[in-house]
Amino acid sequence: MTGLRPSATFSYRYGSDLVGWSDKIQFKTPPAGGSSEVLRFLTYGDMGKAPLDDSAEHYIQPGSLSVIKAMADEVDNGSVDSIFHIGDISYATGFLVEWDFFLHQISPVASRVSYMTAIGNHERDYLGSSGSVYESPDSGGECGVAYETYFPMPIPARDKPWYSIEQAGVHFTVMSTEHDWSENSEQYEWMKKDMASVDRSKTPWLIFSGHRPMYSSLSSSVDNKFVDAVEPLLLDNKVDLALFGHVHNYERTCSVYKQSCLAMPTKDANGIDTYDHSNYSAPVQAVIGMAGFTLDKFPDNADHTWSLIRISKFGYLRGNTNKEEMKFEFVNSDTREVEDSFRIIKAK
Repeated sequence: MTGLRPSATFSYRYGSDLVGWSDKIQFKTPPAGGSSEVLRFLTYGDMGKAPLDDSAEHYIQPGSLSVIKAMADEVDNGSVDSIFHIGDISYATGFLVEWDFFLHQISPVASRVSYMTAIGNHERDYLGSSGSVYESPDSGGECGVAYETYFPMPIPARDKPWYSIEQAGVHFTVMSTEHDWSENSEQYEWMKKDMASVDRSKTPWLIFSGHRPMYSSLSSSVDNKFVDAVEPLLLDNKVDLALFGHVHNYERTCSVYKQSCLAMPTKDANGIDTYDHSNYSAPVQAVIGMAGFTLDKFPDNADHTWSLIRISKFGYLRGNTNKEEMKFEFVNSDTREVEDSFRIIKAK
């Protein structure tokens, strides 16, 4: 759909006179990039789908139903402007009907607000000469074709699934960890140019996201070559927050660079961890892969100094931003309780 005004509500229906029409649906557009409006968004990774009845599905992500139900309630309340799903979308892995199951499952939210995505290993990776950075059978041979067909993001070209988008005071840079990110690669040069070109007077906040994490207490899930190549770009361009999935839990860091805490949050009057980026030191990083796939437990020796919060429960991250602060809450989708809160602030 084109020509939609920002911060507006539209009604639509789909179908035909031959097969019938859907009920009328209300769709809400997010605020325009650079506006001073509040932006309210939800974000997570690794959702997938699960059956509502006894039908057979080959690959089930048990937490996805409670996460969708909790988010649908927020959308129904009018408190969501957009959604960001950062990789491992449906886990269809070559079974096309599984995409239908997933799309039906997310329709209560994706039909109502902007649903932006990043590509993950279960959308793109395959063996042989598929062009994946990581050779594995994870996509079941889809090689990104189904993903890009169902979720046409504003990417530069086919099989180049990286892009940026601005909503209110936030610039989102979305990369593909499954395509070449090495220094001087096409994607690397795009990331470098995109983040360097952000007008911080217009969009003061820069959020970077991709599927595979740079920091996780499950160290086997971190590719040090990826970190060595891309992490300096985050620091050079003063990224405020980096969001990743792939690991199926929630973990939040200090202001971290090269495994070291360059700054720690302080408690505000409400006891909420607050990172002051008026005097920028390093990005805050968070793993948010807890939206459906069977959860990963943290190892008993998870004692990295950069790891501040670790939660292995199903849920999603709720963001609420204006030009002076970004506030985030980890919502437990089973209880609807907020189990972690943090803020990033800047002086006016």
